[in-house]
Amino acid sequence: MAKLFDIMGKFPFAPEDKKTMLIKKSEYSTALYPPNNAFTSDNTFTMVTTDTFMLGIYELGPGGVFAPLDIHPGDESYYILNGPVLQRSGNGQFAYLQTGEGLFMPEGAWHCCHNFSNEKARILYFITPKAWSESIPPAVIPSDEETKFYKGPNNDKLPNMKGKIVDISRQGCTDDIGSWPVDPEDARKTGAVYAVREHEKLNNIHGTKHPMLMRFITSNDYGHFGEFVLPAGGYGPRCSDPDTHAGDGALYCVEGPVTVNLVDLEESFVMEPEDTFFIPAGVKYQLVNFENKPVKVVFAITEL
Repeated sequence: MAKLFDIMGKFPFAPEDKKTMLIKKSEYSTALYPPNNAFTSDNTFTMVTTDTFMLGIYELGPGGVFAPLDIHPGDESYYILNGPVLQRSGNGQFAYLQTGEGLFMPEGAWHCCHNFSNEKARILYFITPKAWSESIPPAVIPSDEETKFYKGPNNDKLPNMKGKIVDISRQGCTDDIGSWPVDPEDARKTGAVYAVREHEKLNNIHGTKHPMLMRFITSNDYGHFGEFVLPAGGYGPRCSDPDTHAGDGALYCVEGPVTVNLVDLEESFVMEPEDTFFIPAGVKYQLVNFENKPVKVVFAITEL
């Protein structure tokens, strides 16, 4: 497979060649990140990297960590496929995340991840609008002395985060779409990171004729990331209402199989678990469940 830097912004196609595409697990691009030290690298699988977002999975072995700290010129959201993991931020926040939970990291937030379990950890990540600047990994990285942690030598000299972290435990509503789990501009100013537990996801209903559960982990001016849960059918298969988006997006199958029906194109594709489907802006699609159980898909959409 190609180097991560070589495919950045143009996998599995160049931006000018965007098209609907089923991307099988076997077709993901693989790399170690960071690429220069396997001992402190994660195993990275890139599904999509375009001019508007990046979607991928990284794995950490038992006891593993990716280091040093990383940073992006865009927001990053997590969906924990296999946990638990401990996400460390340079500002002194440590988020312990279980399977199915999420995380929001605003642009400019230094971070790394630890796996303190005896199982392999897998994290689905969505970065928008841009994953890296000119350097992969970043050219300048904070030292331990420039971050906060237990008995850190310079904790007293670094910013106090206690008054900057917002309580997100309240019940959300439709009006929160576009600013969940917090106001994105405020988060980018403070650098605060937010774990999004099961009860903190922003719940809504997609469609009226064929309702589907929609659960946002993050929703802001950079992108939207969360779960579609389509129940089993009754008389005939269960399907979602057709939808289009103003921005590019992708779907990742967590529990399936699930069929992606391209309504106007009269084409359909079956996503097996761990497959990805890319949907360019403006393409009308719906999900169809032919199974006798609910199916779950993670959505990553730049603009609804």
